Amino acid sequence: MSKKNILVLGSKPGSMLPNIKVEKIYTANGAAEKAQKYLDRFPNTPFTAVIGGREFEKNEEVQKRVIKSHPDILLSRSGSIKFERYDFPKKTNYEFFSFKDALFFQSQFFKLSILDILIKEFYYEEKISSKIIHVLRLIKNGKLGGVSTGFFSILYALNNHPNCKIILSGIGMSKGSHLYNDKNRYNKRSVVDRKLFNSLKKEYTSRLMTTDNDFANDTGIQTWEDKTIDEE
Repeated sequence: MSKKNILVLGSKPGSMLPNIKVEKIYTANGAAEKAQKYLDRFPNTPFTAVIGGREFEKNEEVQKRVIKSHPDILLSRSGSIKFERYDFPKKTNYEFFSFKDALFFQSQFFKLSILDILIKEFYYEEKISSKIIHVLRLIKNGKLGGVSTGFFSILYALNNHPNCKIILSGIGMSKGSHLYNDKNRYNKRSVVDRKLFNSLKKEYTSRLMTTDNDFANDTGIQTWEDKTIDEE
C-alpha cells in the first residue's frame, strides 16, 4: 500500500471513516459536513469541498452543510456560482470547471474517452424515446455532465494525487446513496455512474479502496480493512 492516502467522502448513510491521517480530504456536495468529524480526529488536514453548481444554488440543505464545513477550497464542477453571495470564511478559495472543461477532464479516465460518457448517458432513461430526447437535450444545451459529483470528486483526487491511494467513504452508486438530493434524479445518475465505473482504466481503479463492503463487491475495488471511525 502507498504510504500516502487521500480521502474522498460521499453522503451514503452508515459509512465509516478510516482512522488514519490522510494527505487531503475531498467531499461531494452535502457530504462536506462529514469532513468535520474526520478533522476533529485529524485537524489541519487540507479540505476541498466539490459541488455541482446548480445543485448548490438551488438546494439550501446542501448550501448549509457546505458553508458550515469551512472548506479550504470550494470547487464547482459544473459551471461558476456567485461565490461572493455566500458566507464562506475568508480562508476559502473558489475554483470552478466549465461544463466543457469538466467533460474533457473526465474523458481522460475512461477507456473510450468522451464516447464512453456519451454512450453511458443513454442509461439515464429507460424508454428508447426518452433516452434519445435526454441525450439530445444535453448536447444541444452544452451540458453533458457525465458522472455525479461524488464520482467527479474521485476522478479529481486521482488526477491531483497520482502517487497516492484514494480511500472512499460514503460513496455509493446504488439507489438511496444520495442523502441530501432529489432521490429519483440521483438514482438515475447512479445507473450512469455504475456503467462509467466499469469503463474506468485499470490504472485508476487499482488505486481505489473503499470502507463500504457493498461498493467493493459491486466494483471489485479493494476494501479498507484497517481501523475506522464508525459513523454515529
